[in-house]
Amino acid sequence: MVISIFREHVIFMNLNFLKYHPESNTYIIRKQAFFEDDVNINGNLITGIGVNFWKDLDVNGSLKLGKGSVIRGNVRAEDVLIGPYSKIDGNLEIKNTVKILDGAVVKSVICSGEMSVRPGCRLGFVKAEKTLELIGNVDVKEIERGTRVIVRPE
Repeated sequence: MVISIFREHVIFMNLNFLKYHPESNTYIIRKQAFFEDDVNINGNLITGIGVNFWKDLDVNGSLKLGKGSVIRGNVRAEDVLIGPYSKIDGNLEIKNTVKILDGAVVKSVICSGEMSVRPGCRLGFVKAEKTLELIGNVDVKEIERGTRVIVRPE
């Protein structure tokens, strides 16, 4: 089963978890919400603290993932801000920019734009088409050859 969220309607979802801001085409998910199935969003998405996605998340817009959130599957979006201490067990495929805040854990990140990673993050594989900026102490297992890396102190 796939949960699809579009402006016109919401399929298979409890509306108590969700608010919609029509002027910015943004969906807002309250803290501590969880989703057992794949989620597809036609618009932007902001999540509260500690939101759990047990499968894939596909956002046709920007994603702002709240602090301590967990995604067990893969993530696709235009732009992404990963909140501190969040965890993504799958692959992160982003068309534009990626910002990963302190203490986040991500299996792999492929970014067509620029990527910025804050201290305490742990990343498996990383590929940025433009620039990868590592700030402070960051643990990266593998960086794609040809990725331009900038390392800055905290």
